[in-house]
Amino acid sequence: MLDQIIDNIIQKIRTEVVKPGMNQIPLTYMFTRDIPDSIKHFFDQEVEIWIREESEKFGSSERFDYETPEVQMLIDKIFDILKQTATFHINQFNRLLERAIKLQANYLIRPHQTLTQFLFKDNFVITTIEVYDMLKYFDKFQYYKDALTDYFNQKYLREISQTQFEELIKGIDMQVFSKNPIDTSLQAIKIINNFINEGRDNPSDRMSTRMLSMIFRDRNLLEYAEQVEAEARNNTGELSMAQLEQILRTGKSLIDIGGAVEKEAVSFDAIPDIEEARPEVKVDTIEVPEAREVEIPELEPEIEDDYMEPEEEEVEAQVQPPMPTPPVVQTPPPPVSTPDPVPAAPVEAVVGGDSAADQLARAVGDQMKGQELEDLNKLITNRQRKKFIKKVFKKNEQQYVDFLTNLNSTPDWKNASNIIDNFFYQQGLNPYSKEALEFSDLIYNRYFPKDISVNKGSEFRY
Repeated sequence: MLDQIIDNIIQKIRTEVVKPGMNQIPLTYMFTRDIPDSIKHFFDQEVEIWIREESEKFGSSERFDYETPEVQMLIDKIFDILKQTATFHINQFNRLLERAIKLQANYLIRPHQTLTQFLFKDNFVITTIEVYDMLKYFDKFQYYKDALTDYFNQKYLREISQTQFEELIKGIDMQVFSKNPIDTSLQAIKIINNFINEGRDNPSDRMSTRMLSMIFRDRNLLEYAEQVEAEARNNTGELSMAQLEQILRTGKSLIDIGGAVEKEAVSFDAIPDIEEARPEVKVDTIEVPEAREVEIPELEPEIEDDYMEPEEEEVEAQVQPPMPTPPVVQTPPPPVSTPDPVPAAPVEAVVGGDSAADQLARAVGDQMKGQELEDLNKLITNRQRKKFIKKVFKKNEQQYVDFLTNLNSTPDWKNASNIIDNFFYQQGLNPYSKEALEFSDLIYNRYFPKDISVNKGSEFRY
């Protein structure tokens, strides 16, 4: 169900932004369209990354001093002007839009896990400046940004480890939900439900018990998670806001409550906005281990250090036929008590045929992709193959071969994307890591090969 909602949101934004015949999407044009601010922030931050990459080209000269204030002022002015000219190719826009929606969905539903993975994708320790930059991708649950800023300022932190961040984000929510846990939970869920309503044909205040379980477990509200999971075991697929409130306040199941659910329940519209409530967090009371107490894991060397192949072998490897292997048998989704990631939820069958969003997505895909799907074994170079086996498949070559065989028989990107998301979750892989992004982008290029000429398979990254 959530997959369909995400698809609907993507198609709704595409319809608003992309007009017939458009091949280039200017950033300034996107800011004039009626789309969520979080999506505008996402693309704006992508352009900021471009600017940082361009600015790094300055300052490496031994002949000139680029550090003088006058020069820096002029360089900043140049990049301010250049930012107004930033443009996304239509294929790149489509790919980044999909990423943006999935990232927002993951963040709203499971902020602890998503923020940790997104911030520490390739490093165990990052600077607090990097934290500030990456938090700009999100415009909901402002109290996280406020509390993190206060903590960094009070502790004069210049860098933070993943372990410290996990304890800090846990401590923030512990304070936010400690005073009025039920009311605060309903406020947070209202924000999430508003996002979901963007992809619904008819707005509703109902939410699946599976999603509610994710929301509560990520925020360490385990008692509430167990209550909605008990409802799921009683074959309750969805709960209205009124039903959820009564379950949380009484500690009883819907069966035990009976017909008393709606009598004194709060209305959806009456629930305050958590952004306006701005819950206070006293960060000086949050206990976080000192940097010296944190054990930094030893990272494996880069794959290039292990494998140095001559170009002749590289070319030869690309034309080798794939090994004949049986297709992968997909693992059924885990039970409610251990929910799988938001984007990886299985797509439910649409009654009466494909939805309008599916038809539109297929039409867009047909325009973007070639006539035949390329064999993934030919798209992935020998060096990439070895890197993916080591970093993504944890040195299990047979699993890699089986996985590619399964994807080679998958006819569309939508299902391929679900297979990839499920695999990342089941293997405990960070979907925002450099190798995971490179792998998924290469798969994407199989279904939309015109992107390869535009983005060279490496343009999409965080």
